[in-house]
Amino acid sequence: MRSACSALLLLCAVACGNLSNEDVAFIEAIPQKDELHVVVPQGDTAQPACAIASADIAISARTTGNAINSGVDGILGLVDAIRAVPPTTRDTDSRTWGPFHDDKHPGVDVQVTMMRELDAKLVPWRWIYVIAARRKPADFLPIVEGEFFGAQARDGSGRVTLHFENSRTLQINQPTDPNFPARIYYDLTGNPRTVSLDLTSGQGFGLVGFDYGYAGYADGHGRFDYAIPQSNGCLLEVSAWFTPQGAGKLTYRALCPLNLIYGDITQCFDVSACITYVNDPFAFTAQCNGLKPCLLGNPASCPALP
Repeated sequence: MRSACSALLLLCAVACGNLSNEDVAFIEAIPQKDELHVVVPQGDTAQPACAIASADIAISARTTGNAINSGVDGILGLVDAIRAVPPTTRDTDSRTWGPFHDDKHPGVDVQVTMMRELDAKLVPWRWIYVIAARRKPADFLPIVEGEFFGAQARDGSGRVTLHFENSRTLQINQPTDPNFPARIYYDLTGNPRTVSLDLTSGQGFGLVGFDYGYAGYADGHGRFDYAIPQSNGCLLEVSAWFTPQGAGKLTYRALCPLNLIYGDITQCFDVSACITYVNDPFAFTAQCNGLKPCLLGNPASCPALP
């Protein structure tokens, strides 16, 4: 999909004319990349010797969030590239960019279309956009489909469907892309702003299949629901809360071979990503040394989070 973005950038270089106010209204319905980011505070980058252990599960939240952000950036780069480009055609309630050639994949054409719907007072309430590609003589296949509710993306809600099955058919996919449609849902209308990535159909972006969810609050704290595989074959499903400084607490359950389930297990951690408290009734935590129930550290060290 990065190739389609390159094609749009090429269009930027050769396009002429200016964006009208109405053109800008269409463009503003498309979310900016950073508006859909998972923001996990980095905390203290210096890693001291931890009294109990390093908070590896919490650290995985950052790497998982970065993988999601990278995947989102790669896709929304397609629509970012048209923000300064006049549409090829204009209608009262629609705009079209292209079709134009994908300079990275000979024989591939790309086209972007946007439509809006008005309410009874003729105020826009719904925006729909499609980025499509084709190899002639075949018809266009949707690569990205989006729907947005509101006047502008930075304070509205919507969804984006990423059709990786079609990018694979057109042979413009990346190695880590999934082979099924992935869906992003977002709501920026209030506090918190929420973003979810539905990968329940399989793996993608180097992540296991899961319904990833993020809630970011105006004061900088947040919650992230994610999953990480373990070398012993278990899958950890995690709900983690973070302070703006990077401390936090998390609860997880382990789904293991032979249908064994361990959970809920609670950990708290400081800004240096050191575990400060463990409540593990199953002694799944290595530092419990098999002793059940397992309580390590001081619960008073846990930050005041939900």
